[in-house]
Amino acid sequence: MSTPMSGDWTAHIKRAFEERGGIWVADIAIREYPDETNYIVYVRENDVPDAAVIGNELDEEISSPGSRAFVIVRKAPDELLEKEMRPLASGVQDARSTDLGNLISARSRVSEAQPSLSYVKDADRNLFAVTTPRHHLIFGRRGAGKSALLVEAKRSLDSDSSISSWTNMQTLRNETAGRVFLHVVEDLLQAVVTRQQRIRSQSPISVQAVDVYEEVRSLLSVESPAPDWPTRLIPKVQRTLKRFLDANGLRLYIFVDDFYYIPRGDQPMLLDMLHGCVRDCDAWLKIASIRHLTKWWQSSPPLGLQTMHDADLLDLDVTLQDPGRAKRFLESILTEYARHVGIPSLSRIFSSPALDRLVLASGGVPRDYLILAQSSILKAQRRQKSKLVGVQDVNQAAGDAAQAKVQELEEDMASDIQSATRTLDALKRVRAFCLEETSHTYFLIGYRDKENAPSCYNVLTDLLDLRLIHLVDDGVSDPHSAGHRSEAYMLDLSQFSGSRLKQGIRVLDFQSGNIISRKTRGSYRGKSESSPKVGDTPLRAIAILRTAPTFTLDRVADLA
Repeated sequence: MSTPMSGDWTAHIKRAFEERGGIWVADIAIREYPDETNYIVYVRENDVPDAAVIGNELDEEISSPGSRAFVIVRKAPDELLEKEMRPLASGVQDARSTDLGNLISARSRVSEAQPSLSYVKDADRNLFAVTTPRHHLIFGRRGAGKSALLVEAKRSLDSDSSISSWTNMQTLRNETAGRVFLHVVEDLLQAVVTRQQRIRSQSPISVQAVDVYEEVRSLLSVESPAPDWPTRLIPKVQRTLKRFLDANGLRLYIFVDDFYYIPRGDQPMLLDMLHGCVRDCDAWLKIASIRHLTKWWQSSPPLGLQTMHDADLLDLDVTLQDPGRAKRFLESILTEYARHVGIPSLSRIFSSPALDRLVLASGGVPRDYLILAQSSILKAQRRQKSKLVGVQDVNQAAGDAAQAKVQELEEDMASDIQSATRTLDALKRVRAFCLEETSHTYFLIGYRDKENAPSCYNVLTDLLDLRLIHLVDDGVSDPHSAGHRSEAYMLDLSQFSGSRLKQGIRVLDFQSGNIISRKTRGSYRGKSESSPKVGDTPLRAIAILRTAPTFTLDRVADLA
């Protein structure tokens, strides 16, 4: 059999990447050496890890006894990607815009089974932090990227030196706290047993691990186990983990997603039991949750994980305090989705003001940003001859999202109806203050008020975590009173866009990374009754926020 020409191998390599991994190859460069041929394959950045695996498989296929051949995977430069992509002459009406919407719909929610389309590393190095040997509580609003971070952390682990377990609390929301504990322990022991049997199935450690694993499964099969079962089980699990991890030089990561589905009253006890199982072991809890729905420590009696001592906090929220940073981060995520379907640049389908408005409308939350982008594409496509998504399309998409956010609130708080009712009442009061009393969509909360009425302040932070209000600045100084500071918040765009907008209301907007304040007329069309105030310097931005009305916390005192 004759050796195929290099061009034949090139076609074979492209076909293999497509069929085995669904990976698009931008180009293949060939480097010939006396006894070796290198095929340099250029792919999208997010495809590089999977492409490298396929490339290793192909090395043997394309080599011959007299000549070695290697497939080398490289990230395709931007200019090569854009050159290979067809121009979007019809803009948002191009079929690739529909493909982008479909891709967002399919991949905007991350799970262990379906990781991020392309994980965009954040500036705070959270991925590095969450893989360190330390217990972590990972907080963020719904859609902030908690699951994406855990999934990426799990994928990045070195399989030779670590093992991991994964438990999603959403599937256990109707179980008692004791049974939830058993399910988590079952998952981590399953990982231990599987690995130990690969190492040495008949060793004493393996026998011990199997015995404890079977005991846990037995307890799960009993409707009402003996009341002292945690006291008996926790030391057994701890000894098993310590012996296994020490003997094999391994580290265990226990990923627990959506922890907030567990009733708050049960959370400290559950965390305390899990913590007892991993004491003095190279085993680390990584708990993802929503802050205001989580109670991770109680002081009397002491139960749970105490921050700074037992565990560190990671906050994933990208707020509107730095709109330029939020814009860059969110657009980098959407750009990866766009390039995946052959759209080289967001400017081909979104106007620049629409991209600014997406940041405002999403409040800096990645999933909200993606879903609003998808919805605004659909609205733009319904306008005949439109080529770009405009500001009005984003506004309408944000208005449509209002009911969906309220439904999410009710789902998140299904275990505590009273809390859900309280939060909805608080939202009505904040909206009335903003839209009916003061005609401002942004407001201040004084530090002193916050410190003197912490339970009332917690009512407002519920709205923050649920993306119904957004933090704009956490330190607005008072020019007339030294030492007095306030936090500045903005009502979510979904609460005042479309039919909710009243005439002559003052709103915050973003333009080219700068905060601006302007008055609207009767519709949200970017027009104003007076010249907008532009916060193009830090002092001017603070000056805008200082003019906001102050929301006093006694307005929600009866809800606290």
